Amino acid sequence: MLTPLELDIMKAVWQQTPITVKDVQLAIRPKRRLAYTTVMTTMNRLYLKGFLLRTLHSRAHFYEPAQAYVAVREAALDGLVQDYFEGSRETLADFLNGRELDHDPPLQPPMHRPSALDETLL
Repeated sequence: MLTPLELDIMKAVWQQTPITVKDVQLAIRPKRRLAYTTVMTTMNRLYLKGFLLRTLHSRAHFYEPAQAYVAVREAALDGLVQDYFEGSRETLADFLNGRELDHDPPLQPPMHRPSALDETLL
């Protein structure tokens, strides 16, 4: 799953490829005024996570998407459906169409928290 900043960077890469860090910084500037080093660090993390490919030309890295936009969007949607709609896309569709869920989602029982002191050692 991508953070909002990572998604903004990936959108710039999907729109123009190959792309440099400076070009990404300029592409997202109207929405985010970020330092070059912040964009560079985030893009390096995306590379390490497997979202970006990079090649070195002269002294600049050029980045390309390692995953297609539709694949990343699908994975994010699957996570949303799994986490909030019990794995059912139909339940998500009902929610989006204004039909309320018949029941609240099942709650996990509270985890047993150990006391501050372990009484077995006393």
